[in-house]
Amino acid sequence: MLKWTLFLFGALVSLGAWSQTSTPSKIKGIVYTTEQEGDHTGHDHAPGEHVETLPGASVYWKGTTIGTSTDAQGIFRLETTELTDTLAVSFVGYGVAYVKYDGQKMLEIILNPGKELGEAVVEAERENVSISLIDPLNAQRISSGELKRDACCNLSESFESNASVDAAFTDAVTGTRQIKMLGLDGKYSQILKDNIPNVRGLGVIYGLGYIPGPWINEIFISKGAGSVTSGYESITGEINVAMKNPENSEKLHLNMYANQGGRLEMNVHTRQKVSETWGTTVMLHSEWNNQRMDNNGDGFLDNPLKEDIVLRNEWHWNAKSGVNGVYQITGIQTAGAAGQLAADRNGEELNNVWGMHQQTTRVEASAKTGYVFKRQNWRSFGSQISGVYHQQDARFGDREYSGLQESFRANLLYSSILSNSNHKFVTGVSFIHDAFDERLDSITYRRTEQVPGAYFEYTYSQLERFSLVAGMRLDQHNIYGLFWSPRLHARYSINELNSLKVSAGKGYRTSNVIMENVGRLASNRQWIIRSREIPGFGLEAEEAWNFGINYVSKFKLNYREATLSVDAYHTNFVNQTVMDMDADAGQLLIYNLDGESFSNSAQVEFGWTPRRRMEMRLAYRWLDVQTDYEGGRRTVPFVSKHRGFLTMGYKTKPGKNKSEWRFDGTIQWIGQQRLPDTSMNPEEFQVAANAPDYVQINAQISRAFSPLFELYLGAENLGNFRQDRPIVSAEDPFGEYFDASMMWGPVFGRMIYGGLRWTIE
Repeated sequence: MLKWTLFLFGALVSLGAWSQTSTPSKIKGIVYTTEQEGDHTGHDHAPGEHVETLPGASVYWKGTTIGTSTDAQGIFRLETTELTDTLAVSFVGYGVAYVKYDGQKMLEIILNPGKELGEAVVEAERENVSISLIDPLNAQRISSGELKRDACCNLSESFESNASVDAAFTDAVTGTRQIKMLGLDGKYSQILKDNIPNVRGLGVIYGLGYIPGPWINEIFISKGAGSVTSGYESITGEINVAMKNPENSEKLHLNMYANQGGRLEMNVHTRQKVSETWGTTVMLHSEWNNQRMDNNGDGFLDNPLKEDIVLRNEWHWNAKSGVNGVYQITGIQTAGAAGQLAADRNGEELNNVWGMHQQTTRVEASAKTGYVFKRQNWRSFGSQISGVYHQQDARFGDREYSGLQESFRANLLYSSILSNSNHKFVTGVSFIHDAFDERLDSITYRRTEQVPGAYFEYTYSQLERFSLVAGMRLDQHNIYGLFWSPRLHARYSINELNSLKVSAGKGYRTSNVIMENVGRLASNRQWIIRSREIPGFGLEAEEAWNFGINYVSKFKLNYREATLSVDAYHTNFVNQTVMDMDADAGQLLIYNLDGESFSNSAQVEFGWTPRRRMEMRLAYRWLDVQTDYEGGRRTVPFVSKHRGFLTMGYKTKPGKNKSEWRFDGTIQWIGQQRLPDTSMNPEEFQVAANAPDYVQINAQISRAFSPLFELYLGAENLGNFRQDRPIVSAEDPFGEYFDASMMWGPVFGRMIYGGLRWTIE
């Protein structure tokens, strides 16, 4: 820590001295526009504020004809003048900003939307998936338009056309999906909803299904350790889900969905402006499936029976005094059943019938309030307060599970500048309270975590080609002691269209081993947790370092826009909770790491617009994920070392009423995956050492009759590939060798779906 501090201090002193002796004759700047709700870069601005660069804005010296306009990245360059020291920045539909120039070489200017647009209408089409050249974080933005390209029913199904995040089923019974990033389970990625940590604790797996896709406005994916303002739990990356809200939601939107497997879904959301300062949205999601199907003839339901409902109400408060607030409450009620065809959906036990039944009640509430100081809009204060109540009961065959989580989180933050806007900082304090009470069969696990913390994050953006974000947070855990989490992200622009980024950081998390391995309950493996004298499961906190490098280039190919992104990341665990399925095919051993565990990831992604209204992305990813188990070092199971990816989309020329056809397709090649060792089982209950590689094809056709109404029809797994024998010993589910957790590929086969989207503005 001392070396880090001395190095950073020396670098800042040197850079500060250089800036004071430089007097540029040409200035450079970037123009932003602000909206409500934030992406992960919001901590550089007012709390809860979302920033976007603004191409085509006019920049000129006030009272002169000397000026220019911003380029596609919102950047401008302009010669200095002795006639005036004030810049005027304007754009149609936005208020004019007057900025006094006091010698900075890099200016950041924010334009606020105007209340009246006048007669001019400016239209521009944003990329569905974009990577920032300016943000020091390796961040990818996914728009709501991109989510429409697939059957995006909830967050766990929102990454089918994304090469950075994998989504796979946990087992062949429950239909539960989990994600992976950098080859590691989604529990190592911090998932936020509107900048507040959300999918964690007992909701770490099922919580992905509690966020309906049609409610999502944008998703921001950043690889590597995230911002210290979000907490200590980010290890492999951050996924921030920006929800639709009173500022950007449709007045009324309806989405209906049905698929071949019997799944019916409805999503409705509406917004209402209550007064000059208050606006609200109400959102309703319902899902239902009562169709029993067994396409592979193993006697088990291919898809679970479900009855889910989610209701969300959000309020926005925007006062002229500089105070703004976002307040929301979400209620979730889910019920599901799976297992053999005769399983009772109400959870009643039937003789010699293996069934799964789960029921969840969850309530989430949050309040975000921010204040921007008058005449000092570079100073702001904000608060984030959130709470979760989560009650879940389940039965897997003859195993009973119940879990209760009561969580509270508070985060107070203050942002300002040091001497000028080239040196920004955010500092604050936080407090987390998590109370867990779980029972598996006759064993009870209880623990209460209380974690006060403090953090400081510094952003340096003075140099034309260089910027960095350096942060540190300290958290005092009542069980595990002091967590210290240093984070560093830096960007160097080789030129305007090529950026090199590096990152390093440390993260911690505590394990909820039952819910994190809920798919393993769909087997008769004996759970053995080798605990120590620690409350709860008796396991140490997980701790890991992450290091990464990323190169982004934007260029013209055949006169059309293209993007190339190459990155490599290394994650190294200081301590990890190891899930060992290899020591004994009839057991799941859970213990603390004794040795090494690491993940190496490399990815190259190419995006291009080969012709007008057509876009494509091509990617390849390589993974090397290994852990020291009791039996020696092995590749982690269910991880594909190689993955290839191609997605394409085409839209026809808009016709009358802006009607159009859209054609979208995604092809994924998933390489071989190591499977847990079952060589000790009798031959008929063994599985292969490795799962074969296979190809997954998704396609969709959409017909928009107008911007307000469209129909869509699509197919998942168009090639009808199915995993051979997804359930071991399916004929004897209460026997010693029954195991439905050896899941590596599709079970259902080809899935046809369709739906409609209807909007009122």
